[in-house]
Amino acid sequence: MAAKETLLSKDLQFEKKNKDLVKLPKYARVQKRPIPHPPVASPYAGSSIPKIVYVGTKTPFMSAAKRVQKLLRHAEKRATAGVDLGNHKISEKEKLARLAKGQEALKKEEVFIKATGRAIERALSVGKWFEEKEEEYAVSVKTGTVLVVDDIVEDEEAESKEMEKDGSTGENATRLTESKAATTTATAASEQPLKKRKRRAKAAAPADAELPESRTRWVNMVEIAITLK
Repeated sequence: MAAKETLLSKDLQFEKKNKDLVKLPKYARVQKRPIPHPPVASPYAGSSIPKIVYVGTKTPFMSAAKRVQKLLRHAEKRATAGVDLGNHKISEKEKLARLAKGQEALKKEEVFIKATGRAIERALSVGKWFEEKEEEYAVSVKTGTVLVVDDIVEDEEAESKEMEKDGSTGENATRLTESKAATTTATAASEQPLKKRKRRAKAAAPADAELPESRTRWVNMVEIAITLK
């Protein structure tokens, strides 16, 4: 019997936004900044405040699942706070009306699981765990991208070595050019590495260009919304 295809078992589609980034010289490296998140809301906060569980690559699976369940339990308490079934002063009709209203409010209060980049797979595994309990939970998923900033860090020592190497390479290229008239075979042998160096120079940022302090890129993001049924 074929396994049932669920929402989270399908291949998710992400929009490709990143353009070709300028290749950095060997003496520079990219240092990723942590992605900023708004403060995590208290479980006791009202239904109008989004409840979010951020999942990283090292977030324990059950830890994330239990945090979602805890937030949903608090949502259930808020939704049923006005339903006093033991109050004999309220008619049965009014009790049923309040209960129905509470159920509708509960379906609207979502808990979100969010993750970016390599953590997406872990977030999907948590979402799939809830999706398999379809009698208790409703699950929906949305994909997107987040703009992040990376710092560009220069290594002064490596830069000096690179400049010395470039200077030495330039002198060698000059000697090869001067010996061009000596023999056609020697010329052919010297032109090939020179062309390779030119191609590499075009791909990289100019040696005398000032490197930016940072650069931006887009990172894939997934948002899984979970509600109680």
